[in-house]
Amino acid sequence: MGNNVTVKTESSRKATWLEMITAPAINGNNICMYMCMVYASYIGSEGYGIATALVGVIITFTRVLDAVTDTAIAYIFEKFPAKFGKCRPFTLIGWLIEAAAVYMMYSAAAGHFKGVAGLVIFVAIYVVYIIGYTVNNMAGYVQYAVLTNDPKQRPMLGFISTIYNYGLPIIMNNIVTFNILPKYDNQYNMPMLKEMTTLYIGISLVCALVSLVGIWRHDTEEVWKEASVTVSQKNQKVGLKEMWEVLSKNKDVQRYIVTCASDKFAQTTATQSVILTLLGGVLIKSYAATQVANNYASAVGLIFAFVGGVIIGKIGAKKGTVWFSWFSIIISAIQIAVCVILGPTGMEKIGDTGSVVFMLWVVCTVGMTAGRMLLSVAAGTMRGDVTDGEEYRSGNFLPSVIAGVYSLFDKGMSSICATVATVAISLVGYVNTVPQMGDKITTPIFVLTVVLSFGLPIIGFVCNLLAMKNYTLDKEQMEIVQEANKKKREAIAADQPVEQA
Repeated sequence: MGNNVTVKTESSRKATWLEMITAPAINGNNICMYMCMVYASYIGSEGYGIATALVGVIITFTRVLDAVTDTAIAYIFEKFPAKFGKCRPFTLIGWLIEAAAVYMMYSAAAGHFKGVAGLVIFVAIYVVYIIGYTVNNMAGYVQYAVLTNDPKQRPMLGFISTIYNYGLPIIMNNIVTFNILPKYDNQYNMPMLKEMTTLYIGISLVCALVSLVGIWRHDTEEVWKEASVTVSQKNQKVGLKEMWEVLSKNKDVQRYIVTCASDKFAQTTATQSVILTLLGGVLIKSYAATQVANNYASAVGLIFAFVGGVIIGKIGAKKGTVWFSWFSIIISAIQIAVCVILGPTGMEKIGDTGSVVFMLWVVCTVGMTAGRMLLSVAAGTMRGDVTDGEEYRSGNFLPSVIAGVYSLFDKGMSSICATVATVAISLVGYVNTVPQMGDKITTPIFVLTVVLSFGLPIIGFVCNLLAMKNYTLDKEQMEIVQEANKKKREAIAADQPVEQA
């Protein structure tokens, strides 16, 4: 190839606004499926006769398989023929597997198996679900690196993804809270869960199809061939050795994983269905009031997320993570103080939507939601940054490998959360039952709910600060990384020797 050939380099890749709006819809697909499994403890108890704490333990130990599936699927993704793209087939295949598992768990099999049979069927269905989850999320994680590497577009892409991650659950929770739950006397029973998850499956399909439209132009054989070229001027070879090398030698990937996984652990534990029921149904005694507060929080939080995306585009993901982690720590501390002042019986005052206490709670909820959205935008930007950083370090463009490594820790945290939540509530009396609105308030229930809802997230935010202390891919370094990657690719395209970073 001569020097006069025009080369479309990695640094020149950008997405249109339509693509940036539609491609991240895969996050809506993923969050819908995730929200279905948030209620696994309820369906496990109601539909399969499994003790509440045991459900959490099952979910955790089932995820041990992810050590195999994440690595295997990341490897398959790298070797997958790109004739029809990679993200698109993985999106559809993953959705089909997840949808089948959710339907089986909440509709087809629920109520038909008890005892040992119920336990076996529940575990089998959950295993199928996590395989689908891995396949689907692989496509979602890789999109950030494939769609654009423009330092100004990535924060905006993170913001749009945040809209799907937070906006869609708010819409769905409103439908559940005000339309579905009241039909079942505000109880999370099998008919209610069946109707709810059927709705989630339908909405997730719509999101998956919209995402295919957005990624279509970039998810092509030409783009993947271009991305597979390394500084050695050969197609990259990806195996278990390369995957381990990324995790063991790339310190920035390690710190990215710590940041995202610690946030995920704290937030997912706090938002487990049983914990949300304790907070909104038992202490506050009003799902409607908590949902109204969440509505305000999401509307204002999205504004914060948009502004945060602009700020992160200027200061970089590292500094943004530090700023927004401190902000979230302060808000969490205020929420704990409010709960302690109100006390176990005083939390019910929040349920009066015309009271000063309710408005104070709204302000706190707005602050916490905004903090989480801002950190989500920063994490999305960081995801693309560490992928480019790995290319700079090793010469390999390995978005799916990094996605697979992160997914392993992400799902590990999610599964541990289920155990933490279910074991914790068993300690305050819910051994063979699950929390429901109207349950008696006790001091242990109050302390447990406050600690898991607002105290645990503080630990996650502190982990962010520690991880970012030695994270090297700040705004200035990313400019160096992007320029170096650009020169390498141009040199390779022109058949010129290049220097390794």
